Amino acid sequence: MKCFVPHPDSLPQGEGRVRWDSRHNSSGHLGGAVGQSVMRFWTAFLGCVVAALNFMGCCTKQPGVTGDIPVIDTHIHLYDTSRADGVPWPPKNDQVLYRPVLPEHFDPVIRANGVKATVIVEASDRVPDNQWILDLVAHNPSHYVGVVGNLPVGTDAFAAELNRLAEDSRYVGIRLRSFPEGVEGFTDAVWRDLKHLSDKGLTLDVLMANFTLADVRQIAERLPDLKILVNHLTGLTITGEPAKADWAAEVKATAAHANVSCKVSGIFQRSGRMPAPKEVAYYAPIFEVVYEAFGEDRVIYGSNWPVTDRGGEYREQLAIIHDYFAPKGRAVLEKLFWKNAATFYGVKLN
Repeated sequence: MKCFVPHPDSLPQGEGRVRWDSRHNSSGHLGGAVGQSVMRFWTAFLGCVVAALNFMGCCTKQPGVTGDIPVIDTHIHLYDTSRADGVPWPPKNDQVLYRPVLPEHFDPVIRANGVKATVIVEASDRVPDNQWILDLVAHNPSHYVGVVGNLPVGTDAFAAELNRLAEDSRYVGIRLRSFPEGVEGFTDAVWRDLKHLSDKGLTLDVLMANFTLADVRQIAERLPDLKILVNHLTGLTITGEPAKADWAAEVKATAAHANVSCKVSGIFQRSGRMPAPKEVAYYAPIFEVVYEAFGEDRVIYGSNWPVTDRGGEYREQLAIIHDYFAPKGRAVLEKLFWKNAATFYGVKLN
């Protein structure tokens, strides 16, 4: 950024230092050439101050693609590959994701895209990392409003760990990624722990890589008070083709359970192509099935940042989702981008 302000010494003699003398008119204001020069100096100076602040993002915010509709991003990951003990994910050979990913890296994304609050989803399977995440964002609880943790269901340690972590109101639930080693399927111990989660009023995200929609329905039927959120549009690969009838039927059957919602997230990851397609029409058949099944009250936005970086820019995936849902009206957009998330996770938009 370049900016030129004339130095006072470059002004005609006396114009950089204002004195109350004959150069002022009868009303006490500067007049003539002196006044004009001083005005030019201060106009240029103040213009540069504003430009500098804008450049640093201090006074203005870039308008997000959602306009004046705020965004709660319910799905990002934070981790630090420079920690002495490393990280279990992502792998070291991942040239896109294997790097420190911390609040200081996400904060510019926040400012550029109108993201007013964020829910972090723990990607590590190490139990101590649940607390590590809470501590990492403790400096900004008004923005990092929730953490979806990762605890091993069906184990003796589950209840005590959950009770301890849930003392922090930002710990809103857990994500079911897989069964821990030694736990085979939905055992009595697994049901015990999921009921404990439900009894505490916490939530369950489900990553579909190791589970099916039939599994989700089983949980929903057995624990009707447990709020369940299916991640990444049920985890199918998006091809740009019309939705398959059998998948659409599975989605509809799952959505019949009122305690199940669907996260409109990870669209670049699920596109199956890198870089990911940027046309709304490529994703529209899948969006339509999910929206028709779950309705406007049970669809929730999430990005899956920084995994989004594999397919494109954060703003691009946000724009695709916005542009598809925009014709459905402002009320739908508000529910998708923040109201449904606030209701599901019990978080506030500050």
